Amino acid sequence: MIQKFFFITILFICFKAESQNNTDTEVEDHSIATQLYTKCFENLNQGSEIFEKYPSLKSVKFCDLLTCSYLLSYDELDVKIAGEKRLIEIATQLYREGTPVYLVMGMQSYLNAQMKNQNLEDDNHLVYISYGECTNPSHLIKAAEIINKQTMFLINQASK
Repeated sequence: MIQKFFFITILFICFKAESQNNTDTEVEDHSIATQLYTKCFENLNQGSEIFEKYPSLKSVKFCDLLTCSYLLSYDELDVKIAGEKRLIEIATQLYREGTPVYLVMGMQSYLNAQMKNQNLEDDNHLVYISYGECTNPSHLIKAAEIINKQTMFLINQASK
């Protein structure tokens, strides 16, 4: 009797685990905003010498906006400076490619960004990227400020 109960319990657990593995409910975001937020720029060299000093940084490719934003969370000033330089360079390269980015946060920011990105021919071809809703860590807020400042600087410089 105990063996039968054990077998039925295991069968039920396996069935339950498989039913939760439904690929129809998985949502993948292939939006332009997500593509640009995670676009890797292999040609970055700002801070490469600093990454050699810290073993934990050697194994990560800091080549996109998302991962470079995390460099601002480190306590070490040289790592933060390297992160800032990389964010500025990525924002510049995206601008030169014709896809300047502007990071937004706040209530409904994902939906607002999605709506604004439906027409990329308006407002200087900006691609809006939502990086969070109401609360965000300070390093992400700082990263957004750096990126947005560089993007607006380039747009304003071009309009002169």
